[in-house]
Amino acid sequence: MKRIVQLLSAVVLLALTTTTAKSLNITAGLTAVLSEALEVARTHASIAPPILSVDFAISKFDKQIIQAFEKAWQRSGDGSSPFEGVVLILKMGDGRYEGREMGATNEHKKFTFAWHPATIAIVHTHPNNSDPKPQDDDIKIANKHHVPIFTITSRGMFGYDPSTKKTRQLMSNLDWLDLSKFNKSLVAKK
Repeated sequence: MKRIVQLLSAVVLLALTTTTAKSLNITAGLTAVLSEALEVARTHASIAPPILSVDFAISKFDKQIIQAFEKAWQRSGDGSSPFEGVVLILKMGDGRYEGREMGATNEHKKFTFAWHPATIAIVHTHPNNSDPKPQDDDIKIANKHHVPIFTITSRGMFGYDPSTKKTRQLMSNLDWLDLSKFNKSLVAKK
């Protein structure tokens, strides 16, 4: 959407600078130029956005985001209930990143939420008696929206990376509740 607005702004500016001062048909000229710009935007709308990686998302985890994980974990009864907690990692307009805990839906082993266009990653709980890794439906969502999806469980944190199409364990047990564990993990990878 941002690219479309930028494209339309550039087209309007170009139209205004190329229209002579004596022109009486500015509206018709702008309409034609804007129609062309919209057509170009439509043809390029099918271009997929960049795929964000697990490592990129982890690099944005901070104290506030870890606190959102903790709240989602508490909503799930610390993994003892079939109700899941979800945290969306959002890139805010000012450039910072925020973990937004999505509340409760009381759905059994799933969680329905409205997609937020600023989402760079999805983090959700899995019950202790379920497979801790992202499952088929999780992977479909990650691939559809080009964002990594994480599961937080009593057996660790797992992440599916749509850029590599691979799932891996990132943390053991409840280490994902400790921000310093992420920092050590990132340093060890470099």
